[in-house]
Parts: sequence; C-alpha cells; structure tokens
Amino acid sequence: MRKTAPFAYSLILIVLLCCGTALIKGDSPEDLIVGKWEEVDWNFERINVDSTEVNGNLLAYQKNELYNNMIIHQGEEWEFFPKKKLTLTPKDNSEEKKIKWYLKGRGNILELRYGDDVVESYQVHKLTKDTMVIYYNFDLQMRGSVKITFKKVEEQDYAQKI
Repeated sequence: MRKTAPFAYSLILIVLLCCGTALIKGDSPEDLIVGKWEEVDWNFERINVDSTEVNGNLLAYQKNELYNNMIIHQGEEWEFFPKKKLTLTPKDNSEEKKIKWYLKGRGNILELRYGDDVVESYQVHKLTKDTMVIYYNFDLQMRGSVKITFKKVEEQDYAQKI
C-alpha cells in the first residue's frame, strides 16, 4: 500500500498539470475574436406572430421603430484589433467607422462603444476560429432578436498578395 501511494500522487499531479496546461494554452475569446470578419447572414428571429404580417414579415411601423433604436450593421466587414479597436467597413465603400469593443462576462457579451456614448450590446452565441454568431436582443412591441453570422476572412501571406 505504501509503495502505490507515491505513484498515485504522481499520477494525479501529472493529470492536473496536463489539464492546467491545456486550459492556459487554449484560445481565449479575446484571442479568437481578433481578426477580420465578414457578415454572411443577418436576420430576425423569435418575433411574436401577433406583431407581424400574415407572411411573417415585419410591419412598416415596426421596422421604423426597430431601425430608430438600433444601428444596422448589414453587409459590413468587422476588423477586431488587439487593443480593443474595431473598424467597421461597409461593402459599398462608404465611410468606415472606428469604435471600441469589449468582451464582458466569460466572453459571452460583446459591447461596441461609439465616441458619443452610444453602446451596443450583443450576446455571443458561437465564437470559433472561423465562425462568429452574435444576437442583438430588442424589447419592443414585437420582442425578438437579430442574429448576425460572420465568417473569418483569411489573411493572405505577403507572397500571395504579390
């Protein structure tokens, strides 16, 4: 019995060290989000049926109310930089926006802060090396959420660019 105790303690110590190393070496949400992301899907979800037309589309006054309370990010490229800076570049080459980003909680809340004290808050549903899915919840008469799906834009090596 006495000879197996040091072996058991050594085995437990090795397992704990391996688990600790795996946790430390794993990608954090802040590391995963850094890079260039392209919007690939943008749609409304979980909207009350009572507040929509028969075919499920939003009524005109609801769209106006929603658009007045939310900054619409549609067809943009989002580039997250390590020092909490974010550049939003529209596809139509109009003016890009430079704002600040923060991940809150355990990386499940993404906050975008504009210079004029406007704050957008998103729930991060999925964040991997190549996919990000975020939700913007709104609480209007219709109650629902907007789901935005991104794919990471692959960076080209310098040799490939030439």
